[in-house]
Amino acid sequence: MEPVEASVTGTLRIIAVLIMVWAVLRLIMNRSNAAKARKSTNWTATEQRPKGEVRIERVKDAEKAGGRDPGSITDAEFEEVK
Repeated sequence: MEPVEASVTGTLRIIAVLIMVWAVLRLIMNRSNAAKARKSTNWTATEQRPKGEVRIERVKDAEKAGGRDPGSITDAEFEEVK
């Protein structure tokens, strides 16, 4: 095998192509994540609670699991006490 010489312009061209591919992939991923985020919202504006109201809600799947608590939290809000 003969050694291959690398030119500066060839190296810069490869780096530029890799940066452009990375930018295009990043743009595609950001758009797909934004579309998923818009579709996966589970709350609506009608469920707004008044400030200071605290509720403990049971997950419906816990009732089906034979009475055992899976320990998952669906919603948690914290208020700073001064």
